[in-house]
Amino acid sequence: MNSLIRKILCAVMALTLITGIFTGCSSNDTQFFLPNDISLKTQLGSVPDQGTLGDIEYNILSEDSYTCREKDCGYYIDMLEQPNSPYFIVITSGTKTTDGAKISIVDLGWDGTTLHILVQEKDASGDDFVSPYSPCCVLKVNELPADIQIHDNNGKVFNLITD
Repeated sequence: MNSLIRKILCAVMALTLITGIFTGCSSNDTQFFLPNDISLKTQLGSVPDQGTLGDIEYNILSEDSYTCREKDCGYYIDMLEQPNSPYFIVITSGTKTTDGAKISIVDLGWDGTTLHILVQEKDASGDDFVSPYSPCCVLKVNELPADIQIHDNNGKVFNLITD
């Protein structure tokens, strides 16, 4: 009797493992998160629109306060033509084909040398989007870090756009 129970348990465990492989384990819905030790969202529960990361003072600008000039996906650094101008890190999704698209900063992190920015891309309905213009979000900083790494919530990397 014990061997029959043992065989049934082994069969159930095998079926459970196989089911896991074909369902949850095969999913492509991976989410990208900043490490907990540098994530503002983890530390504070949300990302304030302005604050300090290390020695860098930041301000997340509203979407209508800055007009994007770049049609490529990535980011570029902009400045005003005045002394002691802040830096504007402009993150753009590139040209798309549907209206209502938005990109927003959802987390920030600082590891001592690198500014980490996590963005989320959505359309007006909340789904992944495509838009005829170049949606962007902007992070204003008082000084540039040695390195900037930008990802979206699916792990896509936003590279520096050079002219």
